[in-house]
Amino acid sequence: MWILFNSYPMYWKNGKLIPQEFLEDPDPTLVPMVYEVFRVLKHKPLFLAEHLDRMFRSIELLGFDKPYSLKQMKNHLFELLDTEPERIGNIKIRLSWWPEPILEIGYIPHRYPTPQEQSEGVVVSTFHAIRNTPNIKLWNAALRARINQVLKDNGVFEVLLVNDDGNITEGGRTNHFYVKDSVLYTAPLESVLPGITRQKVIDAAEILNIKLIEKYLHESEVGSVDEMFTSGTSAGVQPIAVVNGIRLPKNRPITMRLQQALNLMVEQKLGPNNYGW
Repeated sequence: MWILFNSYPMYWKNGKLIPQEFLEDPDPTLVPMVYEVFRVLKHKPLFLAEHLDRMFRSIELLGFDKPYSLKQMKNHLFELLDTEPERIGNIKIRLSWWPEPILEIGYIPHRYPTPQEQSEGVVVSTFHAIRNTPNIKLWNAALRARINQVLKDNGVFEVLLVNDDGNITEGGRTNHFYVKDSVLYTAPLESVLPGITRQKVIDAAEILNIKLIEKYLHESEVGSVDEMFTSGTSAGVQPIAVVNGIRLPKNRPITMRLQQALNLMVEQKLGPNNYGW
């Protein structure tokens, strides 16, 4: 279910607050655009510094000019947040460069997993596709459209991208982890987006003394793992119950420990979890 709010809806575009519920203008398809999406609870952005740092790294990797400073971006974000200080939701910041630099900041529709999905897991399927620039959070309209179509056609929570070698790299909107013999695995960083939640999971694993190895999982081996989950902005640590019709074990001790650890990180940043995430 999409969450909608009706009081004082605004979004920010190049210095102007525009009356509009969501950042609804279509993402540019033929021009480069970097972007970030993060959660906000009542004026508190989650892991904001990490998201903006990644955005600026994306700009540097592309070799583009920075029309705004980090401080300016933060100030413009809070101009928007000040208009609806009680609002809960997902914010997108996007920056494109044609015909001139355009910075936009606005709420977007979101879907957070239900308590049942967080405890029992979700259904996912694989999809053969790769990102051309995996380490840069660059808008790819064609790939996004293909992913959305697969999600709709298969009726799944998420798709896992598979490269030309048959290895699972990451999710369409998430990063991917799996557990085998009490060891935590995730795809090598060079082939995936360096997710903010992915890094928080890695940090939590270190604190909990859970061994982590960067290693691909071949699509044909999904039935051999003990646990599997995705990590992402909206879902946090999301257990996976079924992959391509293959049901995974219901016992997920490492996934649950990491989910609890991430939830604690979020509470430390935003306060007690009484807001439906």
